[in-house]
Amino acid sequence: MKKFLIASGVAIVAFASVAAAQGYTFSTNLTVGSTGPDVVALQTWLIANGYHIPSVESGAAAKGYYGSQTKSAVVKFQAASGLPSTGFFGPLTRGILNGGTAKTGGNTMSSSACPTGYVCTAVGTPGTPSTPAGPVGISTPGVPGTLSVSLWTSPSNGTIVYKGQSYDVVSVKAQAAASDMAVQSVSLDFSNRLWLYASAITLKDDQGNVVGQVSNLGPANFSELTVGSDYRITIPVNNYVVKATQTRYLTANVTFLTSSDRLTGTIGVSSIQVRAVDGTGVTDTQTVNTGNTTTTTDTAGTTVIRTFSYQGSGAGQVNMTVDATSPLAGLVQVSTAAQTQNVPLAVYSVKSQNAPSNLQSVSFTVLTTGATPSALFSTYTLKIGSQTFGAQNIVNNATVNGQASSTVTFSNFGSIVLPADQPTSLSLMATVQQDTNNVLDGAAASTTLTNAGVVAQDQSYNNISVTGGPFASSNLTFSASSATLSNLTGTLGSSVVNNNTTVGYNASFSFTVTAGNSTLYLSADPNVALSTSSTGFGSTASSSLPLSGVTANPGQISGDTNVSANNGYYVVPAGTSRQFTFQGLLNNTNGASGFKSFSITAVKYGTTTASLTSGTINYNLQPLKVTASF
Repeated sequence: MKKFLIASGVAIVAFASVAAAQGYTFSTNLTVGSTGPDVVALQTWLIANGYHIPSVESGAAAKGYYGSQTKSAVVKFQAASGLPSTGFFGPLTRGILNGGTAKTGGNTMSSSACPTGYVCTAVGTPGTPSTPAGPVGISTPGVPGTLSVSLWTSPSNGTIVYKGQSYDVVSVKAQAAASDMAVQSVSLDFSNRLWLYASAITLKDDQGNVVGQVSNLGPANFSELTVGSDYRITIPVNNYVVKATQTRYLTANVTFLTSSDRLTGTIGVSSIQVRAVDGTGVTDTQTVNTGNTTTTTDTAGTTVIRTFSYQGSGAGQVNMTVDATSPLAGLVQVSTAAQTQNVPLAVYSVKSQNAPSNLQSVSFTVLTTGATPSALFSTYTLKIGSQTFGAQNIVNNATVNGQASSTVTFSNFGSIVLPADQPTSLSLMATVQQDTNNVLDGAAASTTLTNAGVVAQDQSYNNISVTGGPFASSNLTFSASSATLSNLTGTLGSSVVNNNTTVGYNASFSFTVTAGNSTLYLSADPNVALSTSSTGFGSTASSSLPLSGVTANPGQISGDTNVSANNGYYVVPAGTSRQFTFQGLLNNTNGASGFKSFSITAVKYGTTTASLTSGTINYNLQPLKVTASF
């Protein structure tokens, strides 16, 4: 892991000639392996100002490749400018060449040299601590953090891709710790010359938003790390922040050329690098490669972490994905007076590649806990485009590891045609049984769709292959009387200092409780109302986060009793919402160093004043967590 401090107000010893005076503006980060016009401009400026690049100056090498000699020249310039001498041509170095004050004598950087996307503040007098400001969008200024990155399972290995289409080829899971982390760039190493197959590569988040893209792919977009087998492309990312303790997913989607002389072959991704900046302005670079994750091999036998198979022919195929509109994990309110109609369980998307095909049948597996599928659902429907179909067959399977399942099959579609290269959504919906006696409270369901579950035929009535799966939908929890949670936040506040040592941090946790068909009661005693957990404290009982104080919005209402005392409770009337905020001190009385975290894992409530812990909500509470470093 490499880290660089980004701070303004550093002393600069530079030269009067800057790139801005030549009418050139540097717009990208550069490092060893980079190519293109920015590299040419940088090398021209370095040589003109006395920073030698022998191979270029002698004519042995052309300008345009950022090699070891260019790095050495940048290191010397950074050292002369009072910057970290890393050889990485990043925001601070660009800031100087793009118009920073460049005078000799140790003058400080002018405001015009502040890198785009950063907030620069002047360094104080000697001996006065100064906290560098992080990138715009970070809500944890001054807080150090890291971004843990790992290879994600979807898309799976061996995805088959066709010319003229776009496919997700690899994804990473990114988890921020302690601080918000602003992602700066994502670099991918391919085992083949991707520009011979593809026209663009796009970076998307787990909501489908485009966070970075490189179009019109060509050799200049790639650095040849190993001749013939290792090509790196860096995708700049702007205004994308992974919030503290949050987990997000970034997916590389490749658009393949409509015409190519390439036939078939397996292309591999051998490494992924994610660069991000924390609340102190420190850059964290995390790498996923063959040394730290599961590997496979491409056509040439090169060891890689993910592959996709390019098919140059026009053979038909159906590709399947989870649609962006598929419901996320959460709680579904159902009725005690009647059945709840048309509850969406999952939305999948299928696309017939290269040629149209006819959809023959679709079979889902419905998995449930807390109730069997037949006790939870009375009917199933499948919506395909504008048409809706009922299930043709339902088979109840044996219960395994506490999970009951049913196989639900839809067929007899008639003339359902999957058009060529256009996605078609498959929306699975169900009718939930009437929950007369609250026996369905807490029951949960998810669905799975496998490649074998989708049957399609080409125009010659031959079955064609289906790829992309299996896919599992999010888990939905059903209840008629319990609460839902929303607006969950865990905030690490100001520090508590004793004898120049940070001994704790003020913390607060907020969430909105919405009651269903029954009035709910929440204890005013945090030890009764909440289930919690902590890590990093060892066995010292006093090293924890004793919650003290709770406020509600709206304030005290009719029915609230002794809310200032531990034996009191708050009321959430049926069909209404109230926001609750709990405060506490994340302390470190045992003096141990390292990361310490505290989480609310469940919110407990009662449907009567005598049963304040008879129900719990403990799904998707990850935002109710704070982490600090001592």
